[in-house]
Amino acid sequence: MVIVDGELYNRQDALGTLAALAPWWEQLAEGRVLPNEFTRLVDAQAAVLASFLDDRAGRGDASVAPSDASAGGDLAALWPLSAAVHDAVRTDGRGEDIVLPPSLRLLRAGGEVLRAAGSLPSTAAGMVAQLNVSDGGVPKRPADQVMIDAAGVAGDGQRSRKHHGRPWQALCLWSTEVIDTFAAAAHPLHYGAAGENVTIRGLDWPNVRAGVRLRIGEALAECTLFALPCRFNAQWFIGRDFNLMHHERGPVSRIYARVLEPGAVRVGDAVVLEPTC
Repeated sequence: MVIVDGELYNRQDALGTLAALAPWWEQLAEGRVLPNEFTRLVDAQAAVLASFLDDRAGRGDASVAPSDASAGGDLAALWPLSAAVHDAVRTDGRGEDIVLPPSLRLLRAGGEVLRAAGSLPSTAAGMVAQLNVSDGGVPKRPADQVMIDAAGVAGDGQRSRKHHGRPWQALCLWSTEVIDTFAAAAHPLHYGAAGENVTIRGLDWPNVRAGVRLRIGEALAECTLFALPCRFNAQWFIGRDFNLMHHERGPVSRIYARVLEPGAVRVGDAVVLEPTC
């Protein structure tokens, strides 16, 4: 187990998070004006990964090659470094407590740097159209009110923790406008069907992505990574093409979020993107 700023990561969570480091940095940066400080954070992330690999190699771990690359501000350089760290940790069962805490703190600092530089969207308001919970699996059933904390929505569960349930996946959010567009094209999709906890109306969905904060009722959340679609959502798409909801198809994806401040959320509550307080 690893605890990072009060958030608990079991080994499966840790390995999944290490595998997500490179795409997380890319999603945080994509399409945004990046201040110099953000580039320095990318280099710091590369240094954390490279130092871990160099230490393993220096102690005679034949399965780990010394790192021969640093980011140099290049996000693409994080992919081989993070993959090598993930494989090393998975192989010998140790090291996540060394790499995970500084990596998560650097990612959080990345969002703060973008916010301070004015690279995140302006404040905007939407509303909670529907709240959704289940004992695991999809569809989730509607609820009038839920309590949200760092563990997610009280009373909600996942069929499997392999790809879900990490602290940065406490909430899954989606857009009524996106769902309505799919439904208008005859896909048998409805609110809660794809497993989102909070169905939001009225926000410009391309702006709801990594790094932005949302005041959802009483709770405050910060978006992390796009939620990857899976075969259990094939039933909601013509031809079972569930990858229609993949972020590589455009601003159509669900998004995960971590909870910064707990609180009650009710249907009809305001959802404020990048709140000023």
